[in-house]
Amino acid sequence: MGKTETIAQILKEELIQGKYPVNSRFPSEYELADRFNVNKKTVNKAVTLLVTEGFLERGRGGQGTIVCSVTKFPQHHVVYLGSLRQSYFAKLADGIQMAALENNSFMSVVTPTIEQFHSVLQNLNNSNIDGILTSSYGLLPEMKKPVIYLEDQNGDIKYPDFVACDSFSAGYDLMKKIISRGHRNIVLLFHFMNNPKRLQGFYQAMKEAGITDYKERTFLSMEFTVEESNMLLSQMRRKFPGFTAVAACSDDDIFRIIQSMQNAGIRWEGKIAMAGFGNIQGISSFYPIATVEQYPARIGRLAYKKLLQKIKSPDLPVRELIDTELVNADNIPVIK
Repeated sequence: MGKTETIAQILKEELIQGKYPVNSRFPSEYELADRFNVNKKTVNKAVTLLVTEGFLERGRGGQGTIVCSVTKFPQHHVVYLGSLRQSYFAKLADGIQMAALENNSFMSVVTPTIEQFHSVLQNLNNSNIDGILTSSYGLLPEMKKPVIYLEDQNGDIKYPDFVACDSFSAGYDLMKKIISRGHRNIVLLFHFMNNPKRLQGFYQAMKEAGITDYKERTFLSMEFTVEESNMLLSQMRRKFPGFTAVAACSDDDIFRIIQSMQNAGIRWEGKIAMAGFGNIQGISSFYPIATVEQYPARIGRLAYKKLLQKIKSPDLPVRELIDTELVNADNIPVIK
């Protein structure tokens, strides 16, 4: 570190410690040159650095240099690398941003296409950002910046550092509620990109209830289309006729099955229990389904705080699970 940077760092620490009150006149460059035993040009460069960072402001008309802030802004600049296409992801980002603003920092949202993905990662690696919070993009290649994932597992991918909801417990509690309301002929819908711990929670509750053919009752979804849901519904009806409950690992999958039932003329409301994950307002507020509130904004806030810790200690493991809540359980019909 050169003389200019050293002087700037010493003065910055003094400003942060409150040695120079806001709106007070900062020592002149002559005074600082004498104090640090350097020439006025070196001091001028150091002061300019502090002006650029927002700690000082050049006065007018002989006012000298004025202290305008004792806190660097932004303290940190983090990136949310993820989608905003659904309300769940928007709430994740909102939680991150709220925590960042409270910390005198800010967040940027980056949503690259598949074609842009690798070049964007390279640019992030070479940028001056402090860290990355990510969802929807899978496991990132080795990064120079600290990374925290907003899910603990996705499909077969297990993330090293994460803040997420407790998917296993949520799936277990949801299935226990379905079974407690008399349902035994239950079918399960799992998308290959869902968190498998949700499905494992379903399995555990069914196993405890003596429903041992839970794997045969699981229907795997590979697409995001109603056409595929039509096919899966046909398979469900053929293999388990008269099923009384559908439990899925996302509200989106439940929504598509509902569309397929409506297309088939099946009157399911009040007869067939529909249960998903995410508490997506456009679905759970319109259809009488049970769902799991994952608290994405809370996940985002906690993930930001954990990222700050990881920025200071890169080797710190971050593995945090937050509690969920079963929502609209009364929408599960009672089977007598």
